[in-house]
Amino acid sequence: MSAGVRPEHTRGTAAPRPDDDWAAAPLPRTGPSPSEAPARVRSAGSTRPRSGPTARRPTSAPFGRLLRSELELALLRPRTAVVLAAVALVPLLATIALATDAGRLSFALGTLTVALSEPAAFALGMPVVLVAADAFAAERARGTLDALRLSPVGPGRLLGLKAAAVAVTSLLAAATTVVSALVCGGLALGAGPFGAGATVARALVLTGWAALQLCGLGMLLLAMSALVRRPAGVVATGLAALTVAPLATVLWEPIAPVLPSGHWHEVLAGVLAVPADPSALWATTARAAGFALAGAGAVVFALTRRDG
Repeated sequence: MSAGVRPEHTRGTAAPRPDDDWAAAPLPRTGPSPSEAPARVRSAGSTRPRSGPTARRPTSAPFGRLLRSELELALLRPRTAVVLAAVALVPLLATIALATDAGRLSFALGTLTVALSEPAAFALGMPVVLVAADAFAAERARGTLDALRLSPVGPGRLLGLKAAAVAVTSLLAAATTVVSALVCGGLALGAGPFGAGATVARALVLTGWAALQLCGLGMLLLAMSALVRRPAGVVATGLAALTVAPLATVLWEPIAPVLPSGHWHEVLAGVLAVPADPSALWATTARAAGFALAGAGAVVFALTRRDG
């Protein structure tokens, strides 16, 4: 065999000698190389997970970005501005009533206690009621709740987002009432017997207390929002808690400890006392915390059940 002629078939022939020129020439490729074969097999439908820096993993947006989006959705709606304007209007009406009556509450802190009393709780709690109703029930009515439950957000983070919206709305409603009462009452009626410093200090205590009461109610409504299919039911329940519950406490006192607005008048009277009496304040705050924990547990249950 000459050195310049390469045989077409080499199967069954003897091994080439080192001096043959064609022995050093590369054979033509008839298929994928060993390094390419596994990649082709995986791309053909293998379910073996990839590893390494190029592996794809489920990702989710940062919690801060999700929280900002949730708060914008809850607070930047026109109806939220309308109900917050109604919240700010209540202390103004209370100031006008106290100025014309010249009674024992005719000072800034008296205006605030009137604005936070049970009859005025309707306007105070409306922003929280609307936010809680929109949290899950409105999502379910629009058909987007299932997509949220299947997203990488998870039930825990989803609860955190909705609860944060309720808490911020509660604080905003309480702060709006306090600021409006201090401005209107302070300008029209003055600081009264407490002086400016004590008035502001007790007003700050009432701000935190009112925010916690609203947050406890909001978490209960948030749980109901996760369990029902229409937001109207959540709104109706919230309105009943703000209007019927205070009347029920007057008609039957033993029911007050289990109602979100029970014994509010005792807290307001204790703040106006000299020295202040915090006993009712601590009791109602503990009750609101219990309501918040119970509502959070009910939300987690509703989000993790199969038929939710």
